[in-house]
Amino acid sequence: MRVVRQFGLNWFTTVMGIGIVAALTYTSPITIPLQHVVGVTLFAALNVVFISAFVMWLLRWVLATETAVDDFRKPGRALFYGAFAMGLNVVGNDYFLIGTHLLPRLLAIHISIGIWLAGTLASLFTVIVVPYLLFAEHRVEREETVASWLIPLVPPIVAAATGTNLLPYVGGSAVQFAMLAVIVAMFGVTFFLFILMSTLVYARLVYHRRLSGQEAPSLWVEIGPIGMSMGTMCGLPIQANHLFGAYANALHAFAEVFAMAMWGIGVWWILISTMHTLLHVTRRGDGLPFHLGWWSYVFPIGSFTSGTYALDHLMGHSFFAIAGVVQLAILWVCFTVVFVRTTMGIVKGELMTWRAVHQLEGSEHVCAQAKRA
Repeated sequence: MRVVRQFGLNWFTTVMGIGIVAALTYTSPITIPLQHVVGVTLFAALNVVFISAFVMWLLRWVLATETAVDDFRKPGRALFYGAFAMGLNVVGNDYFLIGTHLLPRLLAIHISIGIWLAGTLASLFTVIVVPYLLFAEHRVEREETVASWLIPLVPPIVAAATGTNLLPYVGGSAVQFAMLAVIVAMFGVTFFLFILMSTLVYARLVYHRRLSGQEAPSLWVEIGPIGMSMGTMCGLPIQANHLFGAYANALHAFAEVFAMAMWGIGVWWILISTMHTLLHVTRRGDGLPFHLGWWSYVFPIGSFTSGTYALDHLMGHSFFAIAGVVQLAILWVCFTVVFVRTTMGIVKGELMTWRAVHQLEGSEHVCAQAKRA
């Protein structure tokens, strides 16, 4: 019960991070050693972590219902329903990109479609309910604005980007067009809200105190929807070209220009976020205390890298293939650090208290004796 009560939806950020690193490693545009072995290993780990997190979430509703309901009353906790929705979409996408090479192809595609439908419903729930609660129930101040508020707004565009891959596999042209309409609509919802939210974040950075070391990782969240917008727009001319008829060529040209422009703003956000991060490791900063928010160094960078991959697929230019692999290397550095710190935090009981208090005190006593010896 202690563990169940402590389990928050922010743990689904680990699902998002592991899943996107697995997919990007497996599908690297330039062949790298052991990419498929590493990708499959991470895919297996993803399934274990996702199932564990999903079971914990269900148990929380059954065994600690009041605590689960209370998530909706706290703005800092409610927003992580977005992580739950994005986690679903990432898992479904990995079954398409990796699972089709491990399972019977048709089975993996059906699993991917089923998870995508669940992720889409969760995404729509999140993007409607959480902002409404922020508008009508929660009390926040302007100086409290952080980019983490994007988390419940981003899931529809993640569902749009991952759903684009599935378009050719959902039936006849009528069904495909209906799915296309949903995908474009979800893209529009998140992209519009992303612009509004980014304006608030920019204003907060200009007019209020600087981000603390605790808050600094949140700035990286801005990069996530940029990458997913690139992935969606680049995927449409490839997967849905036949549905646009006479407008297909125009869509292809627009996608190239749009995605390259978004790539530019993504690089800008990465530089600004990096400068904020480095500031806090100097004497002028507050330090960077570890918490689960560090997974913001993983999924958003992975999202942007997936957008770069999509540009390479659309244009076939070596520039974006090389850029994608460079970004993958940076992603792996961030992922390794965050994964190791998270594992250590779990084992030590720092991120989640899973041992009795007397056990913890006993281990500390043993450590103290060892140091004296």
